[in-house]
Amino acid sequence: MENAFLVVFRASLLETFYVTGYLILVGLILGLLENRANFYTQGAFGRKGILVTSWIGTPIHEFGHLLMCYIFRHKITKFKLFSSKAKDGTLGYVNHSWNSKSLYQNIGNFFIGMGPIFSGTAALVIGMHLLLPDSFARVADYLTLEPSQPDKYIMAKIFALNAGLFQSIFSVENLISLNFWIYFALAIAISSHMALSKEDLKGAGRGLITIFTFILLVNLVALILNANFSGLFANILDLNVYILAFSMISIVFSSIRLVLSVFAYYLV
Repeated sequence: MENAFLVVFRASLLETFYVTGYLILVGLILGLLENRANFYTQGAFGRKGILVTSWIGTPIHEFGHLLMCYIFRHKITKFKLFSSKAKDGTLGYVNHSWNSKSLYQNIGNFFIGMGPIFSGTAALVIGMHLLLPDSFARVADYLTLEPSQPDKYIMAKIFALNAGLFQSIFSVENLISLNFWIYFALAIAISSHMALSKEDLKGAGRGLITIFTFILLVNLVALILNANFSGLFANILDLNVYILAFSMISIVFSSIRLVLSVFAYYLV
């Protein structure tokens, strides 16, 4: 029985990674890119360099938290989508409370913490649809992914799709278009504020523990009843593959912003 429990425990850890791993990975990458870009931007222009993009990026960031609070039925106690006058330097915030006895609301803490990834990526995709419709057509190729394939092939295909999208966005036709430069400015502003704060990660961590505990309990029940829920987690993994693919758009523009900030830092 002890060996069976260890097997269930390891399987629960793996399935928790299937459910949350890609989102956590994207959050860590965006955080690394934004922190380095902010370092060079502040070095070149001071705090004003951050504020230039914050009036667009920060409301979208906070809207991600706000939307997830509503979806997971948390009580919004106070929020501000954007403020440049806070004494502590906080540009925006969403304060919320929840019923600690509710499994649904406790799981929601993870997705509330990760909210800016959803809202930021959605804003980038919607902006592309409105301003660069020809490039947006390439996004539809993401839906041809087959998550059931081995991971190495999935990652290779995601990178190939992003390379094609990148070429489409920065085509000669787009570079001489006003719409492209509007979208480019918006995309840089949005991607500049998608990274998760320490409070975001702390809240997501609370939800992550609940998700793991829930998955462990489900697997223990499956062990006792001799049931099989592996298909459910496989479907969730499929969804995460699509989330990763679309989130790569955010990573691309965050990387561009880092390159521009490094260039500005050494130029200034």
